[in-house]
Amino acid sequence: MFITLLGLEETALNQFLLLVIGGLFAYLGISGLSYLVFFVWGKKTFHPTYVADPKVLKNQISWGLYGTLGNAALTVPFHWAIANGYSQIYWDPMERGLPYLLVSIVLYLAFTETCVYWTHRALHKGWLFKHIHKPHHKWRESNSFVSMAFHPLDSFAQAVPTHLFAFLVPLNAWVYLGVLAFIMTWTIMIHDRVTVVRGSFINSCNHHTLHHWYFRVNYGQFFTFWDKLMGTWMDPEAEYYRGKVPADLMRWFPPLPPRSDAKAKAAGKQAAEPDERDVIADTALISDAPTEVASQSETGERAVAR
Repeated sequence: MFITLLGLEETALNQFLLLVIGGLFAYLGISGLSYLVFFVWGKKTFHPTYVADPKVLKNQISWGLYGTLGNAALTVPFHWAIANGYSQIYWDPMERGLPYLLVSIVLYLAFTETCVYWTHRALHKGWLFKHIHKPHHKWRESNSFVSMAFHPLDSFAQAVPTHLFAFLVPLNAWVYLGVLAFIMTWTIMIHDRVTVVRGSFINSCNHHTLHHWYFRVNYGQFFTFWDKLMGTWMDPEAEYYRGKVPADLMRWFPPLPPRSDAKAKAAGKQAAEPDERDVIADTALISDAPTEVASQSETGERAVAR
């Protein structure tokens, strides 16, 4: 359907090429800009202890390109089916009325959030983690280039609900396209380790930072309600003030009061201790996930002991 907007023929090849071009623009363009803002130009403000390792960056970008190209190929059938009328996509926002449009958006978000949460948890188990999801967790301290550094089957599995909903329920095309664009942007935002959007209901950047650090918490996509229901939620601000993670792991903009601040310490003490499940949920993962962090490496990035 992207092809339709450009007035081109809806062939599988055209769809693949457009998905590749769009994916590369999002990855190299938006992720690259995010990296420059938070890890280069704004390094002193956001990540003062970060030291770039060219080999690490090359590996991250290689996985990102592989994931982008692979995911483009895997999603072509969905876009071809939509373009050929097999979905329930409709273009005019008012075709079914404003109330339906608003309800469909809520249902869309609830459906995708539910599916992504459980898919993500499944990807953290046994064979799926070891062979599919583990590449994305090679780096416990993420940066913008980790955002799309996935095995193609991994990113595709988590993207399927976003496409599938359009075949199950009438969905406006602009909502569908808008959510796809937002997911790509959100995926980049939650890997730069700087939280701008706060709130315990939102699965913010530093929620996902803790997911990379602990592996077994904060599985949600946009929201935290499933994590809270299932005992896998961890509050980034409370964890920061407990001193359980490196002080430079997470940043907020505007910044939080430093750990040394007496009021901040008091806030940390008042926060409830995390349920043990917050740290070791899904115990079957223990043999597959890193369990120890080595000392600071010469590159400035903490190595994962395997």
